[in-house]
Amino acid sequence: MSIKITITKLQHAIHSGDWHDAPLKWAVLGPLTERQLFATKRDATIYKRLRRSAQNDQQAQRAFLNHD
Repeated sequence: MSIKITITKLQHAIHSGDWHDAPLKWAVLGPLTERQLFATKRDATIYKRLRRSAQNDQQAQRAFLNHD
């Protein structure tokens, strides 16, 4: 069974965090109702790859924080 996960560009950037943080411009959607926001398409693509192989979103988030 294929897991449906897509990357979309947000219509409007979301300013979140401190003044020096880049605005969030990309969303990774899926599976189901999961949604993660990223400043760069590169980060969104990395998360999408990690989420596809993770059992849940918490595992994917940990993997993303430790991916370097």
